[in-house]
Amino acid sequence: MAETRQETALTTLKMLTAGLLLVGPALLACAPAVPADPLTPPTPAEMQFLDQARRLLPITPDSMVAFNSDGELLDQGRQACFMRDQGRVGYEASMLPPIVTQLALVYLCPK
Repeated sequence: MAETRQETALTTLKMLTAGLLLVGPALLACAPAVPADPLTPPTPAEMQFLDQARRLLPITPDSMVAFNSDGELLDQGRQACFMRDQGRVGYEASMLPPIVTQLALVYLCPK
């Protein structure tokens, strides 16, 4: 009887370990990638974009965007330019904060 309990405990431990080994990497693979801060110095247009963003974002209704890093803001700005080139402008089309879209259209997107 004692061996049965030991075998059951060992089987349970093996199953849990196998489950963790299979599920753990799957959870990490699904995690979104976060853009890093830029390694090259920003261009003058990017500096203007970031300066205006840092000044305006804390007073916007979507205050969580104010905590984005420079890399995230530049990535969102470039995405706004790409979406505009595809003919999609506005929050519903790009799902980007309106203030980031407006600043990107003024400072980042080629004229």
